[in-house]
Amino acid sequence: MQGSILDLAVPFFLVLIGLEFFYSRLVGKKIYRWNDTVADLSTGILFSLSGILVTFVSLWIYEKFRIFCSLQVLFGIPEIPLGAPLFWEDGNFQIRFRNLAGWIFVFLAVDFVYYWFHRATHEINFLWACHVTHHSSEEFNLAVALRQSSFQRIFEYTFNLSIAFCGVPWQVFLLAHGILKIYQFWVHTRLIGKLGFLEEILVTPAHHRVHHGRDPKYIDKNHGGILIFWDRIFGSFSREEEEPIYGLTKPVTTFDPVYTNLHVYEEIFSLVRKTKRFKEKILILFKPPGWRPAGMGPSVLPQEIDRSRYEKFDPIVSEQKTVWGVLEFLLWTVLSMSLLKFFKTGNLALWKMIPAIVYVFYGFKHTGFVLSGSPGGKFRIVFLLLGGMLLSGILLFF
Repeated sequence: MQGSILDLAVPFFLVLIGLEFFYSRLVGKKIYRWNDTVADLSTGILFSLSGILVTFVSLWIYEKFRIFCSLQVLFGIPEIPLGAPLFWEDGNFQIRFRNLAGWIFVFLAVDFVYYWFHRATHEINFLWACHVTHHSSEEFNLAVALRQSSFQRIFEYTFNLSIAFCGVPWQVFLLAHGILKIYQFWVHTRLIGKLGFLEEILVTPAHHRVHHGRDPKYIDKNHGGILIFWDRIFGSFSREEEEPIYGLTKPVTTFDPVYTNLHVYEEIFSLVRKTKRFKEKILILFKPPGWRPAGMGPSVLPQEIDRSRYEKFDPIVSEQKTVWGVLEFLLWTVLSMSLLKFFKTGNLALWKMIPAIVYVFYGFKHTGFVLSGSPGGKFRIVFLLLGGMLLSGILLFF
């Protein structure tokens, strides 16, 4: 199992996060906190672990859909020319404009579909549940770019079947989609201001800061991946007038990455259970986040924030516990990377990988408890030790 272009970019992401951290300290801006950054990176690792099976199955479905249900198969439309757009001949670089047009089409199509998927995750409740994780940080920095939901890819790849319908092979799609995701990484920063004429064409850090804002005027704006003109065309564009307050309108008060993946699903399930009419149960899933049936009170709308009184969730935890939490995080990270390496090289069976992933999920959850200052640590440590011994037995002796 070979890595994608996104896998190759991860080491560069980590280097850039380190550079942003040190530069922010140099210029006197506090944009990183240990507790929040550990939560970001923990969530990103859970995203990688959960994505092993999701990506494989999704790409298999994607390619089967392309082979049997593409425009080329159903209607005899010619294949998209996707050969090399640039080649060396007679001592000069030559351009094959037909191939270049094919690649431009693919990148535009991937960016267009991403815009609509991203917008849907903000406007449809059950899709918001798979995207809310990314918005749950009250900081905005490059580490936040890695705070991704373990469930989002399931729905995102479903939207991307429209690319398969156009006849784009999965390898080409994965390359274009990976480039889009790499581009999305760098716009998660507070250290880059507005970029002149590029603000009119591309998604920039200023545009994406707006997207992460919880101020009412910034809610559900700037959904684009690379190009900002989709937002301009479809009415979801907003300029950055003042720096936003980041995070959710109902902030999460924990650094537990498992909770941030699940809390909106829990809320939706609770609402569906309390609602008596079947139609309203369905509407809870498909209406915007915050919508409520008539019998359950008014819809929950974003409220203006008193900036003079606003405080981020930043519990006071002893230095000893903070160090303990960071060391735990490093342990789970090493274990996760080892599991991924062994699995991708075919040295770890899937039936062993699944309990290992469950254990690592609980490990990162425990780290979140530590950094949040949650009580009851001794029982959870005993549970971790027993689980670790059981997992060691499975990995070593079966």
